[in-house]
Amino acid sequence: MHRRHVAGAARPRNAGGMHDDGASSRRRPAVGAGPPSTSEPHGPSRHAAASRSRLLRLAAHTAALARELLGLVVPVDCVSCGAPDSTLCVGCARRLRSLTARPARVEAHAAALIEADGTVLLPAVAAGPYRNELSLALLDFKRHGSRTLERELAAGLARAVRAAVGTQGGAVWLVPVPTSTAAFLRRGFDPLALLGRRARREGRLPPGAVWVPALRQRRVPLHSALLGAARSAAGFGDGSQKGLGKGQRRRRAAGSLEARARVRVPGRKGPARVRGRPCVLVDDVLTTGATLREAARALEAAGAVVLGAATLAYVPLREPTAGSRGYAASGQGRDGTNGG
Repeated sequence: MHRRHVAGAARPRNAGGMHDDGASSRRRPAVGAGPPSTSEPHGPSRHAAASRSRLLRLAAHTAALARELLGLVVPVDCVSCGAPDSTLCVGCARRLRSLTARPARVEAHAAALIEADGTVLLPAVAAGPYRNELSLALLDFKRHGSRTLERELAAGLARAVRAAVGTQGGAVWLVPVPTSTAAFLRRGFDPLALLGRRARREGRLPPGAVWVPALRQRRVPLHSALLGAARSAAGFGDGSQKGLGKGQRRRRAAGSLEARARVRVPGRKGPARVRGRPCVLVDDVLTTGATLREAARALEAAGAVVLGAATLAYVPLREPTAGSRGYAASGQGRDGTNGG
C-alpha cells in the first residue's frame, strides 16, 4: 500500500512576509541606538514560559521518534512520481536539486515587498520556484518531516541563504520566521527549524553566519493555541494563509510577531541583544511577502538591521513587476525566475 500524492497540491502555509507600515519599512534603524524598551519576563511568568518551552521540545522529540518508527513499518513511495520504496527517488531528487541550484532575487514576485513604482522594500532571494518536485517535496516534508526530504531541502535552503548573505562582513544573524503554536502542536515539529539545524550541522551556512531564533509569535494563552490545533484537526480550518489575498494576508500578519529582547546565540556565552545586529530573515515559501514584511518590522522595531530575506521557494507571478529599483536578476530571466 503506497501513499498517493497529487501534483498541484495546495500551497503550504506561512509563505511570504510583511511590514504593516510601508513608511517604516523604508527607514532602516540606526546601528548602535539605545537599548530596546522591551524586557524579558521575570518571576512566575518567566518560569511558566520556560516550562512551556520544555514541553514543546519534548513533544517535538516524541513526534520525531514516532515518525521514524512509522517509516520502518509503513511502505513509502516517492512524493513526486510515486515510485515505490523511497520517499524521493533518484530521478526526482536530481530534478529537485536542479530546481534549487541557482538562487535568484524574487521580491518582484511578492506584492508586499515592492512598491507600485518598483521601489524594493525588502530584497528577497529564493532557491527555486514552488512547483513540480520542489513543491511536492516541501509540502510532504511539512506534513511528515521525512529525514530524506530534510537533507535535500536543507541543502536548497542553504544555497538561498548563502546568496542572500553574499559578501556581508561580520557575523550575520539568520533569523527564521517562527511557526505558530497551533501549527507546532498540529505537526509536532517546526519544519523550518529542522532545515536550519540540518544545514548548520552539515556546515552549509555562510562563514560567520549564525542561526538565531530572535523572533517569536506574540504570546497567546495556551488554551487558545490548543483550541486552534483542535479545530484544525477536526477540519474547521488549518489556520494557514492558503487562499487568502494580499490584503487579507497583510491584515492577518500585522502585529503577529515580536523580537526577543535577549536571545541565546550559538557559540556565545550568555544572551545577546537584537539591537544593532545585521539580520537576514529565513522562511520556507514566499508568496505575497506579508509575513516577511511583518518579521522585518518586528526586528527593526527592536533595533536590528534587516539586510534581506532568503526562502527555499517562491510562488512565481505570471507577470511580475518589472524594472524595480535595486532589483538584480543575477543573470537570470527578466522576471526573476531561475528557469527551473
